[in-house]
Amino acid sequence: MTRFATPYGHFTDDGREYVVTRPDTPRPWVNVISNGDYGMVVSQAGGGYSFRTHANLNRINRWSQDLLRDEWGKWVYLRDEVDGDFWSATYQPTAHEPERYQVRHGLGYSVFEQTHRGIESSLTVFVTADAPCEVWKLTLRNASEVPRVLSATTYFEWCLGAPDPHREFHKLFIVPEYDAGTRAMYARKLLWEVPTDRGHWNADWDYVAFHGASEAPTSFDGDKASFAGRHRGPDRPQAMGQPALAGHVDRWGDAIAALRLPITLAPGETRTLVFTLGAAKDRAEAEALQRRFADPLAADAALAAVVAHWDELIGRVWVETPDPAFDLLTNVWLKYQAISGHLGARAAYFQQSGAYGFRDQLQTSQIWLTLDPAGMRDQILLHARHQFAKGTVLHWWHPLTEQGLPTNMTDDLLWLPYMLGHYLRETADFALLDEVVPYYDAGAGSLREHCERAIAVVRDRMSPRGLPLIGEGDWCDGFSAVGIEWKGESIWLGHFLHRILLDWAELVGERLATPDAALAADFLAGAAGLRAALNTHGWNGDWYICATKDDGTPMGDKSCAENQIYLNSQTWAVMADVAEPARARHALAQATTRLEGDNGMTLFWPAYSVVDRHIGYITRYAPGLRENGGVYTHAATWGIIAQAMLGDGAAAHRLHRKLNPIEASTADPERYYAEPYVLPGNIDGPDSPNYGRAGWSWYTGSAGWMFTAGLAHILGVRATFDGLVVAPCLPPGWPEARVKRTFRGCTYEILIVREEPDAEAVAQVTVDGQVVPAGPLPHFTDGAVHAVRVALRGQAPTAGA
Repeated sequence: MTRFATPYGHFTDDGREYVVTRPDTPRPWVNVISNGDYGMVVSQAGGGYSFRTHANLNRINRWSQDLLRDEWGKWVYLRDEVDGDFWSATYQPTAHEPERYQVRHGLGYSVFEQTHRGIESSLTVFVTADAPCEVWKLTLRNASEVPRVLSATTYFEWCLGAPDPHREFHKLFIVPEYDAGTRAMYARKLLWEVPTDRGHWNADWDYVAFHGASEAPTSFDGDKASFAGRHRGPDRPQAMGQPALAGHVDRWGDAIAALRLPITLAPGETRTLVFTLGAAKDRAEAEALQRRFADPLAADAALAAVVAHWDELIGRVWVETPDPAFDLLTNVWLKYQAISGHLGARAAYFQQSGAYGFRDQLQTSQIWLTLDPAGMRDQILLHARHQFAKGTVLHWWHPLTEQGLPTNMTDDLLWLPYMLGHYLRETADFALLDEVVPYYDAGAGSLREHCERAIAVVRDRMSPRGLPLIGEGDWCDGFSAVGIEWKGESIWLGHFLHRILLDWAELVGERLATPDAALAADFLAGAAGLRAALNTHGWNGDWYICATKDDGTPMGDKSCAENQIYLNSQTWAVMADVAEPARARHALAQATTRLEGDNGMTLFWPAYSVVDRHIGYITRYAPGLRENGGVYTHAATWGIIAQAMLGDGAAAHRLHRKLNPIEASTADPERYYAEPYVLPGNIDGPDSPNYGRAGWSWYTGSAGWMFTAGLAHILGVRATFDGLVVAPCLPPGWPEARVKRTFRGCTYEILIVREEPDAEAVAQVTVDGQVVPAGPLPHFTDGAVHAVRVALRGQAPTAGA
């Protein structure tokens, strides 16, 4: 059974695979596969790259981004040894026209299936669950009525470190080798672009790469010149016109890896070969990994372990609603995108970052809260280690080198106390506050001290009007010049700080074993003053402005020709409890009227069309692209949450559907362009001639927020310090919804039922058939699954009343 079919593909019935049915998708539709250390990106045409730990500093194979041709990758050629004709096991690089072609992108693997010249081929690629190794399992079946004599030839170019557009230089340092005894090629590099105490470019690449096979190759090659030939590309390399590979393996060529294996198939016969690729710490580990995974039975077991891992992980939280696209995105693909793509790989087709963003991965780690809270705990501690003793942080940093960028972005540091608050509500693990964590530069402090220093830094950066200074950008990096003189103010940052002050006043004043009443009072007083300043200086009569520049000129105001209204200032006025109810509803209504379009809410309107060096690089984007008047999906998810917090289930669900890639791509894949199964970072706004076109897919912090918007706000199942509450904001027309949710070791199966049409108010809650008081659900430690029924009757009171 197919689901959400388009001319380019469909989901399988269980939603765990997306099947691409033709290779010429509007843009590369990829899978981002990571075990948390080793990863790969592979497109529907077979292109892509592999890496260990860092997608930029530690690339295994050479690759170059090409939005149209998608012709760089790791290839498997198939050759008919009788007539010399050859093709590839994926659409690229030969771009042949198979009789049948489909790609199944699954959780942790991709499968390329085709029929060509009477040969059925299936190439499964995946990353092993617990080792720095990927596996290519190639199965061939002779569907013709005559015996076939074939060969399979692998090919890719070694990179071994940072991407190397200066190939004439970097090839000087690669040391390839072929070892017949282990049926594998190995490669080292005597140069790595990392800091060293012995000067520039004076470090070895710290790994041994390997590429091996399950059977003995009949020939091999390690030099691009002899394999490809002059003025030839991977679509027609000269080696595929020759009966054997050249066998050149030395330090004086342009290093590649190529193995050729013979295949003889009787009519109807099937044969399986396995190839490995990885990066080990030394030669002994490389050989061990080759021996471990090159066996077909071992490869099958490794793939089964990957599938079982993802099935078990995503199954810990499950929803069932009348909206199948909502369910599919929430149950499967948001979890996979956030964990495999944004947290594990930190890379995709359109961005090969490899770095950790202080705010970025910290926000995405909220995906762990309902699946495995220890994952968020680890992420919090990791980020705390990249804070300076004075309280500021790195905007981003590179694992492997630990180099990073000290930031004058003024929101980064606040995400540590904010996301820690979410973790503590989920777990009640208050002991974590006392854990001592080193600072990035010197010394150490408890995690609580880390957070309080971050809060103190922002509170010390206030304008004479009592508003926080924007510096070189708040959440929006593109506001890079708004406050570089440290005079410009940020309204959104004021909302954000207000939320944190309220949360931490409750935390230190009520939730600690030894409450700190004085600090709680200080936080509450600070919040009150900030709230007054925001509502006095940030409110223009209809909505909250965006910011003020260093010269005091407002942004996001009626007086502005461009950027008259800014989304984040309205959504966070609700999320941060800055606006009283009537003002909150009015501001959000103004944002909805002016900013909502076909794909959700744009970040602001109108887009900048004139470069303004006093605002920053956001004005240098073409109008309607990314933050400049486009739908920036991260911010658009906050629109969903704000509508739900104000009790408007119809608006929240409408915005969720508009942002849902399943809905957008199914409606018009030619317009939408990007993958139907993961959120993009941005969608072109109405000022773009490509209005509705999605871009920068996979690598976005929006997946974790979209999951939270659906589960915690539309379905209303969310954690508090006192326990798990169910306060749904269902859209009209949903008679019921189901949620399976684990909380502090207790598993609940929750049924939300409207006992009257479109009822909103929670009238009765039963647990295991017994009526319980309103408020958090009872908590159990018996290990059993507990049935919860939430009955809705009548209309909810006006939000905030």
